[in-house]
Amino acid sequence: MNIQNNKPKFYRQRFLLSLLRFINTEVTRTELQKHSFLFSQQAPMGYDFVPYQYGCYSFQLDKDLLNLSERGFIEIVDSKIKLKVEKPALWLRIKDSNSLFKYPDEQKRLKGNALVVFVYKNYPYYATKSQITNICPSGVIKQIRQEKEKLISFESTIYTIGYEGITLEAYINKLIKNNIKLIGDIRKNPFSRKFGFSYKALNDILPKLDIEYVHIPQLGVESNKRQDLNNKEDYKKLFDEYKTTLPAREEALNKVLDLQKKHRRIALTCFEKHHHDCHRHCVTDYLSDNYKTQTIHL
Repeated sequence: MNIQNNKPKFYRQRFLLSLLRFINTEVTRTELQKHSFLFSQQAPMGYDFVPYQYGCYSFQLDKDLLNLSERGFIEIVDSKIKLKVEKPALWLRIKDSNSLFKYPDEQKRLKGNALVVFVYKNYPYYATKSQITNICPSGVIKQIRQEKEKLISFESTIYTIGYEGITLEAYINKLIKNNIKLIGDIRKNPFSRKFGFSYKALNDILPKLDIEYVHIPQLGVESNKRQDLNNKEDYKKLFDEYKTTLPAREEALNKVLDLQKKHRRIALTCFEKHHHDCHRHCVTDYLSDNYKTQTIHL
């Protein structure tokens, strides 16, 4: 296969390879995460990031690296990445190719602990779950501590959130910034072709960010009832029917209340972006009317 003539399927992957070429040195996967994050602050690459064990991290980016390795665009040896294609910037739009040259040289040259400290100092939110803050000077550690304090909230609330139109990382940031401790997935069948939103992925990833995951299929809507929803009237009919079933779902509703009592700040999740287009608003309206719970829709 002529790699140069078989460009990666996703534009973000082409951008990632181009940044790797522009840095012009072998970097570790952790360093590439940091450089991609810093570059994304000046020009969008197609990745979002969350605060993680070693700072800013994109689950999608790491998956793309493995995919690019399997396809021969890069080689990963001892966690270091070696580019195997000569001119990936030829796969970019001109404005994106030009944006690479706006990445400051002083950032481009950063490696190792110096790179990590630079990110933590300038973007302390992304260090709030880091396990290596001890490498930072005291002033940066203080910044990180202050950022953590901003994220603390104890008011008991049931949130709702949909993942339509956003990345896994953007979704997780909403949870972290609202100090949500548990996600209750109220999809009947928690499967998604969208990266990160299947049962297995959420159940694996969220606990690593101190967010528990629970599937509550008893509050889901049967798949056949979600067919042929073409207008507001169709949705209204579905939700009106769903509301009549809620008294019979007492066990599942009590589970939500017990989870809120234990964790105080929980979120019910489904697909739709807007809560009024999703049955999750029926659940929270019922709980609010009957149990005086407080709801915030993200």
